Amino acid sequence: MLAKLHTFSLYGIDAVPIDVEVDVSAGALPATVLVGLPDAAIRESTHRVARAMVNSGYHRPNDRIVVNLAPAELPKQAATFDLPITLGILAGSGQFSSDRFNDYAVVGELSLEGFTRPARGALSMAITAARERRLRGVVVPAASATEAAVVEEIEVIPVATLTEAVEFFSGERTIPRAPSRMSQWFDQFAGYDLDYADVRGQEAAKRAICVAAAGGHNICMLGPPGGGKTMLAKRIATILPPLTAAERLRVGDHHGRQGADSILRQRSRPLHRRANGGMMLERGQAGPGQEHIRVDRVRGIAAVHPSHVH
Repeated sequence: MLAKLHTFSLYGIDAVPIDVEVDVSAGALPATVLVGLPDAAIRESTHRVARAMVNSGYHRPNDRIVVNLAPAELPKQAATFDLPITLGILAGSGQFSSDRFNDYAVVGELSLEGFTRPARGALSMAITAARERRLRGVVVPAASATEAAVVEEIEVIPVATLTEAVEFFSGERTIPRAPSRMSQWFDQFAGYDLDYADVRGQEAAKRAICVAAAGGHNICMLGPPGGGKTMLAKRIATILPPLTAAERLRVGDHHGRQGADSILRQRSRPLHRRANGGMMLERGQAGPGQEHIRVDRVRGIAAVHPSHVH
C-alpha cells in the first residue's frame, strides 16, 4: 500500500518542498530501503522510526518498506524526515487512513519514545509552504510552533508526540493552530544589550560607520587585534532603523535555519581573520553563516547573498 506526504528540506539557504512516498509490500523479504539521496541522519532514521512506532503503541510492519524522497536528484539532510516517514509507514501498512495528507505538510524529528524534537529551519519551511505549495498548513513539533507561527498565511499545527500527529491526520483529534505572537515579540525584543553610545574615542571610525549606516554602504575595518573593530561592528545594528514585520521575518528566515533566536533582531556573526572558505560552509554547502550574510544596502537587514561566498 502506498502513502504520499509533503515535507521540506533545507538545501543551502532555501527550504525546498519534498514528497515522501512510502510503499509497504506485504509478503516480501522484510527490509527498509531509503532512496532519494538521504544523508546519514536520514538513513539512521529507520531505527528511530521503528522504536518510536512500537513505543507509541503502534505496530512496526514486518514487510518490505521502500521510502522515496522526491525529487530524487536533490540531496536531503536533517532528521526532520522522521515524522513524515513514520506517518507514511503507518498509513501504508493500514494502521490509519487520512484525507489530510494533501492539505498539510509535516516536519519533525522523533525520539525513541515517540516525542517530537525541534525542527531547525521551521520558519523557512513555513514561509515556503505559504508561498509555493498552496498548502492549508504545516504540522511541526510543538517546540518549533512559535517560530513557524510567525507566518500567518497558513495554519501551524503543533504536535508533541507521534500519537498526536496520527490522531490529527486521521481526524480523531482537533488541534488548534498555534497563534502568532509577533506583536508581543516586537515589544519584548525591541532593544539591544549593547549600545553605540558606550564607545569612547574612535571618532573617525564612529563617523565612518554612521555614514555607512545612513547611506546603506558597505564598510571594511582594518587594524591590529584589540583596536576595537569587533566592538564597533557589534553595535552597528543599534543605530539602524527598526525593522518592519516583513524585514524581521526575512532576518528570522535566514538565521532560523541555524537554530538561532534572532527573528526580531539584527545580529552580527564574528569571523576569524584566519578562516578560509571551507570553514564558512555547512556540511560542504553555503548555509546562512559568515561571509555571505551582509548588511542590506537599503535598511541594514542581514541578507543572504550566495554569490558572496568564495
